[in-house]
Amino acid sequence: MPRLRIYTKRFCPYCGRAKAILKGAGVEDYDEVAIDGQERDMRQQIMALTGGRWDVPQVFIDDRYIGDDDALAALICSGELKRLLNAE
Repeated sequence: MPRLRIYTKRFCPYCGRAKAILKGAGVEDYDEVAIDGQERDMRQQIMALTGGRWDVPQVFIDDRYIGDDDALAALICSGELKRLLNAE
């Protein structure tokens, strides 16, 4: 089963929104990678993974880049997130 991973930062309202979106969609089993305390290194890693985005939250399913909280909300509204998470 594909695994959802979200990069976050404490006290980030957009990260809180992304986690609330997931919870509202019934998605509670995901890996959260907090960048607090190691921001410089983690932001460089995020930039490499996303092709230049350094902000948080950033969401991935396995190694597939999904996007930020807005992209996550769009995937949930379209039903695509459920399909991606249930793909084998």
